[in-house]
Amino acid sequence: MDQVRALPPLPAAYSEEPSLAARLTWVQLRLIEPISAAERYRVQRAWFFEHVESHRGNLGRPFCTSNPPLREDINYRAACLKLEHPNPEQLGPHFLALAREAKELGEGPSAAALMQDLAWMQSEAGDVGAAFASYELALSYVPQGRGDLLANVMLDTATAYIVNGDESYVHKGLNLLRGAREQRERLLAEAQDRAVRAQLRDDILLTRHNEGVAYLLHLDNPEQALTHFDLVTREPNSYRESAISFAAFAAAEIGQFERARAYLNQAERSRSEATAPVVDQYLACYRQLARRRMQPGLAVPDCLRLRADTPSEVQLDLYKRLSANEDAALSLAGLKGLAKLFTEKLEPQLRSRGSQAASNAELMRLQRESELKSLVLKQQTDLQRERERATQQQRNYFIALSLVLLLAILLIGSRWLSKKKLAEQFEHLSQIDTLTQLGNRRFLEQRIERELSYLQRARRKDEDAALGIYLFDIDHFKAINDQHGHAVGDQVLVTFGRRLRHALRDTDLLVRWGGEEILLVARLDHAEHCSALAERLLHAIVHSPFDIEGGPSLGVSCTVGVLALPFLPGEEAQPWAALVGLTDLALYEGKAQGRRRWVQVHNLNVEDAEALALTLRDPLRDSVAAGRLRITVGSA
Repeated sequence: MDQVRALPPLPAAYSEEPSLAARLTWVQLRLIEPISAAERYRVQRAWFFEHVESHRGNLGRPFCTSNPPLREDINYRAACLKLEHPNPEQLGPHFLALAREAKELGEGPSAAALMQDLAWMQSEAGDVGAAFASYELALSYVPQGRGDLLANVMLDTATAYIVNGDESYVHKGLNLLRGAREQRERLLAEAQDRAVRAQLRDDILLTRHNEGVAYLLHLDNPEQALTHFDLVTREPNSYRESAISFAAFAAAEIGQFERARAYLNQAERSRSEATAPVVDQYLACYRQLARRRMQPGLAVPDCLRLRADTPSEVQLDLYKRLSANEDAALSLAGLKGLAKLFTEKLEPQLRSRGSQAASNAELMRLQRESELKSLVLKQQTDLQRERERATQQQRNYFIALSLVLLLAILLIGSRWLSKKKLAEQFEHLSQIDTLTQLGNRRFLEQRIERELSYLQRARRKDEDAALGIYLFDIDHFKAINDQHGHAVGDQVLVTFGRRLRHALRDTDLLVRWGGEEILLVARLDHAEHCSALAERLLHAIVHSPFDIEGGPSLGVSCTVGVLALPFLPGEEAQPWAALVGLTDLALYEGKAQGRRRWVQVHNLNVEDAEALALTLRDPLRDSVAAGRLRITVGSA
């Protein structure tokens, strides 16, 4: 596996090619060339993931046998297991064994992530009991001292309570979210580091957003939901767009029409092209319902053509609201939507859940469901006899009544149905930057310990092994926004991240750190290669203008702060958050020297974490003058 990791990045002819067919052709041609065993493994692995990521896993499945994954390639092994055992019940023992093996390899965070993934799949399949057991095991795999990862698993568990539980479990989930938010608010009050404060603030906003969704969709309490959404909308963040639409609807529901109009105006100004089409459509529906609440009779076209992949709990909420409308056409559309949702999604899940439930509470709910179904069946029989004696008008009335009865079943059944789509959205929002599709701070925090563990193992075999930390900042980004508009600025950010990603390996961690800053953690064969990678990445950005859709081509440059780990001497622990702060100082030194360059910091006389903390308080030039640090500079 070390030989595979040591290979240079795949060429641009493959990594920058947008066409799947062209990429597959490149792979086929590459495989008939005389190449090393490590390169052949990597190319066949790329072929496999091309099929898996394009939802053609059956075509990639033979590679799991012809090109079996190496023992340390946990992601490849997990993907093969998912293809071989698509049923979570069958997959469970294999994922459990892989998680234990990952832990033996020193990959505790990876083991915890595997069990989290399994828990979501079990929840999607309706096996709530097994899902919570997997969460419990994920908690046990979190390494000691990883409070951030422990908190993330607990937040996922809280979300599962809200998504899968009855009203009492929704309140339990809210209590967990509230406790996590209050803990982060206390940490924010004490934190000094800018990066730590930004991450804590993002966590608080995400938790507020999720609390608002729970109150609005699951507890039908728009007034309480509005208090949480209002706090999310007050500053730019990843969750603001959806919070504004939900807030407009909640305000209209409680009769605060002026407030609702203000939110609707904000929604029009803050819409993002990066929002997924399914999310954009159901948010538009909530805004249309808010307008109709204020002006009865307005059309709600987006509510009448919800996409099939709209989250089940969102469909349930919207169809319930339509069915209760005084407009006969909207009411009938809502009832039909509920019937279709029940027939195609909820009823199969209810039947599947019957054989999978394990707890007494679940058995009690199933008993109540059976009683309700018997009652509905009796009522339908009585209504059928009445229909035989009634007029055509009475027959139409009976159809509407049957749909209302199905709604009653949905209201009871929704307490324990798996609401997987919203849960997936929460998970996606918590780890992926919606604009650039790069990871975010949470994504890095869940994986940085894995990289530090890798560094320790690699240096036992080769003492030259290193990790490079690179902090990128786009030069004159504010001027780009001011001159060309924020839409162009967003395209620049997306292209900037894509160029960096194509120049890197799959094992490198690339995340949006904040604003126009991008952070990279890369594995290196030697610390001396750190500057060479900085030079290559800087060239990847500046070598050609950025093509802007519907606008001019722009020459874009950046400044990079760089350092190599291990930075502190001996066996001293490497405080990565503080070292990111040091790369930030190097970045601003590069800005001061004229931008379009990289600045690497070298350790001369900083012995431990305490000395590093003192060094961060001083300007970089003072530390260089005092002989504690040395810098090297390169430009493109």
